[in-house]
Amino acid sequence: MKQRFFIVIALLMMVAMVPLAVSAHTAEEPYTTDLLAGQYTDVGDVLVWNDDATLYVKYDVTDADWCITETHLQVSTSLDAIPQKKGNPIPGHFEINESHDPCISEKEYVYDISWAVGTELFVAAHAVVGTQAGFEDPNLDNFAAALPDQVTMSVTYPFANGPAYFPTTTVSGGTVLDGTYEGWCVDTEHAIYQNVGYTANVYSSYEELPAGVVDRPENLDLVNWVINQGFVGKVSPGGFGTYTYGDVQRAIWELIDDGQSASGLGSWDGRRVTEIVMAAQTNGEGFIPGCDDYVAVLLQPVGEGDVTTNQVITVAQVTFASVGIPCVPIFEYETAWGDGADFLGKNWATYFIYTVQ
Repeated sequence: MKQRFFIVIALLMMVAMVPLAVSAHTAEEPYTTDLLAGQYTDVGDVLVWNDDATLYVKYDVTDADWCITETHLQVSTSLDAIPQKKGNPIPGHFEINESHDPCISEKEYVYDISWAVGTELFVAAHAVVGTQAGFEDPNLDNFAAALPDQVTMSVTYPFANGPAYFPTTTVSGGTVLDGTYEGWCVDTEHAIYQNVGYTANVYSSYEELPAGVVDRPENLDLVNWVINQGFVGKVSPGGFGTYTYGDVQRAIWELIDDGQSASGLGSWDGRRVTEIVMAAQTNGEGFIPGCDDYVAVLLQPVGEGDVTTNQVITVAQVTFASVGIPCVPIFEYETAWGDGADFLGKNWATYFIYTVQ
């Protein structure tokens, strides 16, 4: 019995002396540590793995509210080899420095393996991450300044149940304004032919206009309010039916044009028009378009002008295109580190150790 007992003990000791196999980290099962923004916010992970020839380090932001604008990475065989000053890491001196515009959600770096299996690597994975905190209010002066002086424009005539008086207003000429918009008539004194290209002067409805472009420019803020309400297709609160493009066009004329017309209005109702005009006068005074709103951009078809008076001649109806103002996001930024041990300086920067497999 004692002999058998000693044999069992000997076998157990031999097993204990055999090193256990360690599973290598792979792309499917990488070494993983949190990517912490502002020290405490977990925005994703830093993943590390290797094969016989290559070491991989991947930043992976998994929180959809965040993205990466900069990455700084240092992989060294000692802590002292990471660029520092008094124990504070200097990401700008890391071996990898990269900016990302537009920002990204993941980034992978690769190194040729030059280390033996079992080598400990000190990894400092730094990033700058951003999150959208809102949108800037549109700058209408900048909007006006960005508009071209002249374009080529054409319109198509209204049709029953259409979305606008000019359902298609096309702007061309190789400028930032090129595109297709819903359009509206500004004056009733001139005619305009559809599918005819006109050279047109361009103005924002929020800039000072030359005399004669609009009869009552002081009411353009009311018109801008109107085109941002989406009246067409809505039901009249007074019980007068559904608003049509004709109702909106007639209301625009009543607000800014000295002349009135029923030409091309299709189905319209004076009671609905009065509702729109009164709503604009009540709510539209001083209206400023916001993010993703529309601005009336005036298009004045012009001829060569009177050479004796140097006066611009309007050759067709002044119109306006409803041009959307793009949203400009506001970003807030945080520094982020792959979680691990603290550096020795007065900071919260961290590094981690990866063992080559």
